[in-house]
Amino acid sequence: MNAKTTLVVTATPNPNEMESAQNYLQGVLPLLMKAGGQLVKRLKVSKVIHGNPNGMVLVMDFDSDDVITELFESDEYAALIPMRDQGFTEMNILLTNEM
Repeated sequence: MNAKTTLVVTATPNPNEMESAQNYLQGVLPLLMKAGGQLVKRLKVSKVIHGNPNGMVLVMDFDSDDVITELFESDEYAALIPMRDQGFTEMNILLTNEM
């Protein structure tokens, strides 16, 4: 049995482009679910002890790295990139596996 891959996204919304941020989220979440993503948590960062993440965190489990990679390389996701880049001052998209 293959280990699941966990997608971790940290993002800082651009306060001057909240409409773009919302449009991106409304477009990307259905794509993630369609790719078989299982929502683990959506979180708001309440305090940063060290580092840059500020804003929100998304954690989802997927069956494999390949499923997530295909999603982020798809034309459907490419159409969302302008909204992502406008709506967020920083976004980190990470694929993680258990150690």
